[in-house]
Amino acid sequence: MRNLTNVAGALGFLALGASACNVDVFDVDVPLSPHAYQADFGASSGTIPTVACDPTMPTVCGTGQTLAVTTTDAAPADVSVDVGCDATTTRCFAEAHARLTYELDVLQDDAFVTKVERRAISVVRSVDLAYTLPTNTLTFDVPQIDVYVGPVGSKTETDAGVVLVDSIQAITAGLTFVADRRHLTLADASPARTLIASSIQAKTPFVFLLVMAPRLDAGAPLPGGAFEIDIYPTLGLGLE
Repeated sequence: MRNLTNVAGALGFLALGASACNVDVFDVDVPLSPHAYQADFGASSGTIPTVACDPTMPTVCGTGQTLAVTTTDAAPADVSVDVGCDATTTRCFAEAHARLTYELDVLQDDAFVTKVERRAISVVRSVDLAYTLPTNTLTFDVPQIDVYVGPVGSKTETDAGVVLVDSIQAITAGLTFVADRRHLTLADASPARTLIASSIQAKTPFVFLLVMAPRLDAGAPLPGGAFEIDIYPTLGLGLE
């Protein structure tokens, strides 16, 4: 009888312990609203001069331009075509520069607010960043666009706390892709994933930055055209 009592007591203790350790955590996938990053270099006007140049007197190569950019959400955009003289080759070049930023605040996202409500986020299990290129009228190829993430207030990739996520590779002039979403690589325990996960868990905003600066050599058409990259963030969360 005593043995049965001991067994019953042990089972009761285990049941109590299991109940105490049973945290009500469940997983949800949250597809956040996509954001469109847009840049317009205007019309291509002529070609980059092929004459010899002097780096101390680069005006022979032209005068470059900073383009007025209007975005749908008033996000900051820095778009310009810069020209110069290469000191090594003494030939002109042009650089198509774009820096596009967007502050992501999950508390302003309908899907996030609906699925998470006031629950605590116990863990960020996954962060997927897919992208498409629905608009591309660029007159030049873009070898890569670097994607960064940083704390609120970040404006450039050199600001404190800004880290590289990954790079969008090889955009061919005039080529678009919409149906097949491509994905950025966000490695586990990387500084970028850590920053994104901690911001989401704390439900605080953070900033994405897209930066490109492809260089075109003498004889090539001056940069022109526009592009739009849409990024679709999807979160895998564990909620309490």
